[in-house]
Amino acid sequence: MLFDRRRMALFLIGFGVLLLAFGIWILAGMLWPKKPADTTGNREPQAIQRDIKPQPQTIALVPKVQGTSTAEQVSAQKVSDLQEAKRMAESVVARMGSGTSQDGFLGYDDAMQSGTSNFQAYLKAEQANLRAQHPISGPLYGITTRAVASSVTEGDEGSDKIVVKVQSQKVEDAGDRSKPTNIIYEVATVTFQRQPGGRYLVSDIRFSPANL
Repeated sequence: MLFDRRRMALFLIGFGVLLLAFGIWILAGMLWPKKPADTTGNREPQAIQRDIKPQPQTIALVPKVQGTSTAEQVSAQKVSDLQEAKRMAESVVARMGSGTSQDGFLGYDDAMQSGTSNFQAYLKAEQANLRAQHPISGPLYGITTRAVASSVTEGDEGSDKIVVKVQSQKVEDAGDRSKPTNIIYEVATVTFQRQPGGRYLVSDIRFSPANL
């Protein structure tokens, strides 16, 4: 009977020790959580590659070339005297020969800005002559002149005198430009004189029929 009690006591003590050990194990798990298991070894290679962020790429800039370009040098050059004389001659011929009786042939006023004082006096006389021939109270008259071609026949860069010949076409009408009444082809010989400041102005102009 005594032996049975001892066996029962030992059994209860052992069972209590087991319960105590189990409780300590549970408590330790709560206080110190386990590290997450490394599962990268079981992932597919493609999944691993998707997690790798690409490194930023560095693009090298083209070095800036020091100095001036050819285009800048060309734009900085002085405009050719001969080219400017051709342009101005064509403009003067076209403005002198364009206008209507209603506006009083105002193209002459524009052409005066490119001439000397003597040439301006000549233009005023020509304008007055046209106004007398085609008064504003009379039948409507119009004329349109355009430069067909031009060339320098005398003078070089910086010369005191430059002569330009301009081939022109004059179209006369009675108020409707689409219905010309007369077409005239002329050659204008335009003479430029170099002024003290270096500017060229028209000093004379002569007209002659064009040889077609």
